[in-house]
Amino acid sequence: MPPVRRVILILALWGAATAFGLAFAAWTAVGPVVFVFTRGHGVHVGDLVALIAAYSTAAVLTRRLLVAA
Repeated sequence: MPPVRRVILILALWGAATAFGLAFAAWTAVGPVVFVFTRGHGVHVGDLVALIAAYSTAAVLTRRLLVAA
């Protein structure tokens, strides 16, 4: 795979992971609130779990793409 295509794929992968985490945080309220920004806005435990899962998956796939070079 050409290096430019690999970079574009990695950027898209991390963008998708971020979009998933933000979408999950916007549409759900799972678990207790860990941090409060303002009244009615905060970070739930479920938001953190979703971001950790998405970013861990993106990290593993990025490593596979870079090692396969």
